[in-house]
Amino acid sequence: MHSVDRKWGLLLVTLLILFISGPLLAGSWPEKPNIVLILADDLGWSDVSFMGSQYYETPHLDQLAREGMKFTNAYTNAPNCAPTRACLMTGLYTPRHGIFTVGTSERGESRNRKLIPIPNKTELDPSFTTLPEVLKAAGYHTASIGK
Repeated sequence: MHSVDRKWGLLLVTLLILFISGPLLAGSWPEKPNIVLILADDLGWSDVSFMGSQYYETPHLDQLAREGMKFTNAYTNAPNCAPTRACLMTGLYTPRHGIFTVGTSERGESRNRKLIPIPNKTELDPSFTTLPEVLKAAGYHTASIGK
């Protein structure tokens, strides 16, 4: 009995190795998927029709969602646009990259401020590796359109 189980186990492992190494031996790899990343300010989860909106019609986004991948459990690292973009591009939390708000946090007259403004950067440090840089290194062509 033991030798029969071992033979089947060896056969299974051999077939698994051949299956996994097939593309490597043939010199062909599966085609890389296309990536379209859309970030929209002030867009609620139910503001697109593929998520149930009865008011907005978003047929092109619906098609992208239907034919591609959609992530429905996400978290934004900031309540406004600049820090959110910085978090998305670097994979870092806001305190790591230092972009907390749009422009300067010292707005208005200082005597009217309730809190001491936090030190804020207005651009990413060049030492940070960004998502487009990682994708370019993987052979992708990248573009940023918009803000």
